[in-house]
Amino acid sequence: MASGSGLSPQENEGQLGQCLSALRPRLVFLLLCALLALACASVAWQPVGSRRTEPVPGVVGVGADECQDCHEAIHGTTGMPAYHSDCESCHGGGSLHSESEAVADIRHPDSADCLTCHTPGRDTHLQWGLGGHSQAGLICSDCHDPHNGNRLSLREFKRSGFPDMDATSQLCVECHSDVGAELRYPSHHAVGEGAMSCTSCHDPHDDPRVIAGGPTQLCAGCHQDFMGPWVYEHAPVSEDCGTCHSPHGSVTTDLLQTAQPMLCIGCHTLNDPFHQSLQGPGILTNAPIGQDFPTSPNQQIKPRVPTDRNQAGTFLRRCTDCHGAVHGSYTDEHLRH
Repeated sequence: MASGSGLSPQENEGQLGQCLSALRPRLVFLLLCALLALACASVAWQPVGSRRTEPVPGVVGVGADECQDCHEAIHGTTGMPAYHSDCESCHGGGSLHSESEAVADIRHPDSADCLTCHTPGRDTHLQWGLGGHSQAGLICSDCHDPHNGNRLSLREFKRSGFPDMDATSQLCVECHSDVGAELRYPSHHAVGEGAMSCTSCHDPHDDPRVIAGGPTQLCAGCHQDFMGPWVYEHAPVSEDCGTCHSPHGSVTTDLLQTAQPMLCIGCHTLNDPFHQSLQGPGILTNAPIGQDFPTSPNQQIKPRVPTDRNQAGTFLRRCTDCHGAVHGSYTDEHLRH
């Protein structure tokens, strides 16, 4: 019997199936967007502790002994430095908080409070206000816990899966998880192995944009043998090592951004008589390139003549097989030796 719409149940089911088929790609897209949003929310930085940094009005000091009555765990930390033991020098007066025990009634120290003692010039925090951490809204206590006796008063961190990594780097990769992933790539700086630290290259308190010489000079601190000065220079060596290298880790060898020869031909095109061109006729008297690889035994991609090279000679090899002095040379303008 036909339904009120004039269609049989089978026809209704068919139309419903067509509608679901049409909606399925959209539903999949919306699901992927929701999962992406959830992933971003799960790795977003979260502040540590209370964020009230403005003074609490109408409070007076009660003394550290009053604080100790409730906060025994903090005051019982035998390794806490003596200069951090005066609670109200950082938290302000505790009279209101001692009565209400409410978090909102006590002040959480701001970075400015820390810099009152850790003055610029003595502890090298001159650029803190311009640095990326400060601009992102972090304060000192997001990384440091003045109540513990750890080296540099670093707060407790979540283990990142690098058992040999130093404590400072463990704390860094807790937020910079993308860098932690790169440190697991086949080619990487040995931060995860404990041979170096994030702070070997980065100063978390400063603005890297104001470092004299920029990142290239930073690399030169260890890799001086690549820096020259050379008679024949490779421009990225003096401009930015990151043009070719990925500093944290890479799936290719030598921390390269991508594998050879594709990395090199991103800047150095092959439209020249020696290397030949993918689009032009290449060396004169040679036939134009009609294919990329041989399709029959002993077939050449381009006709060979003495002293000439065919296309595969360039694209199936690494550029550094010939240009071994890729960072610079004293004798060869083509950086071959």
